[in-house]
Amino acid sequence: MSEAQASDKTQSFDTRVAHQVLLDGLEAIRSIVKDAPIARKVEVGSVLWDLGDRVKEVLDEIKQDVRQEAVKELGGQVGTTTIEGDDMGEAAVTIPSASLRIPKGKNIEGIKQALGNRFPFFFEEIVTHKPQKEFEDRVAEVKDPLEQKILLDAVERTELTPRVSFRRNKPSKRDTNSD
Repeated sequence: MSEAQASDKTQSFDTRVAHQVLLDGLEAIRSIVKDAPIARKVEVGSVLWDLGDRVKEVLDEIKQDVRQEAVKELGGQVGTTTIEGDDMGEAAVTIPSASLRIPKGKNIEGIKQALGNRFPFFFEEIVTHKPQKEFEDRVAEVKDPLEQKILLDAVERTELTPRVSFRRNKPSKRDTNSD
């Protein structure tokens, strides 16, 4: 396909119509599935999950091209640019400053020894704390109620949201029931 043919094809794609059709379709799905049985919700969820993955793939390809254009516009320099779509769309692209990091596996203790008291001049040390896996069992073994209170007041329990994922590559019940 020539560049002119590809351009004609993209120009004939009406983004406003496509956007509205997709929004209307999603809203219809939302209203239909609202009171549906769980098996139907799982089926619709798997369809939307698959579409979401495909949308992400296409979007990633588009983002790559937009990044390249932004790098050209900014001459590879740090900054932000906005690239206008041919109708209502726009993309904001920020080229961040390069940053330094210490790669995994680097012998930081050896560097500390070599630099001695000059180490903090070059490196910021960040310390994090998290409760041990056995924290609650260990606290239960503490005899001093004040120490127990201090320990229990230092943490909070967060209930995790169950993770859900869907797939569309499972054989259809219709196909397996027709035997």
